Amino acid sequence: MMSDKEFAELELRATICPQQFGWPKLEGIHWQKLHEAANDARAGVRKAYSAMDAIDLRTDLSRENKYDERQRIAAQAIADLEASRTLARAREAVKRLTDRDDVSPEIADATLKAMKEADAGWQRSMDKIAERAGRSKGPNMRRITPLRF
Repeated sequence: MMSDKEFAELELRATICPQQFGWPKLEGIHWQKLHEAANDARAGVRKAYSAMDAIDLRTDLSRENKYDERQRIAAQAIADLEASRTLARAREAVKRLTDRDDVSPEIADATLKAMKEADAGWQRSMDKIAERAGRSKGPNMRRITPLRF
């Protein structure tokens, strides 16, 4: 039987760059950088989730304070992802590869497709962090704010 932690990891892999398992491992710096980008995006989500879970377990904080702390953690995690050079390095490596004349169209297409997935995965990681913090408008994620008259 799968543990909650194993399930969460599987869900994360299925959400952020699910096709990564099919990418070549060590066939060029561009693939290494693409793997790093996917792995770093997931690591950012894991780190933020872990910090938010710790906040949720604190009994000394009110519901509003927990929400505020999760917001702070999410803002920092998203800022860290935005400031990271990992995705930019992957883009640069892919660009260098695709600009070469000796690269087959099939390899260039596969690499560009992987880059597109890495870009989308990076965005999904930020979306997941924001959702976990309660910023989402999705079901069960809305923060109920009392009406003030």
